[in-house]
Amino acid sequence: MTARPTRQTRKRAAKELREILDGRLFAALSDPVRASLVEFLTINGRSDIATVAAAFPQDRSVISRHLSSLYAAEVVRREKVGRQVFFEVDGTAVVTRLEEILARFRRIVPLCCPPGARRFPGGRRTGREGEGVRT
Repeated sequence: MTARPTRQTRKRAAKELREILDGRLFAALSDPVRASLVEFLTINGRSDIATVAAAFPQDRSVISRHLSSLYAAEVVRREKVGRQVFFEVDGTAVVTRLEEILARFRRIVPLCCPPGARRFPGGRRTGREGEGVRT
């Protein structure tokens, strides 16, 4: 049987969770315009900045900044060909990053949230699958 998490281990878990949630990936994807840019690039594939900017109401410079944020977060890749800059979703990088985040979450769970049923206000209980059960 695993020991119950202490306040100190919960603090460590909370710090790790904050680092995960404050990371570049979630910050980049939490902006509605950037999420729309990812959707656009997913539908249209590799596109140059002029084509992308033409599809959005924001100025080209604003779209360029958003694409730079997505690039920094490794959500998109870019390639400069002459004077044009092309962007496309980097699916492999996103999946890799999400797998890393999932691995970090798996390491946190024993520190803060061990498996098993917990009681919540109102007599509700959750099991391992997260199903709510009235008692």
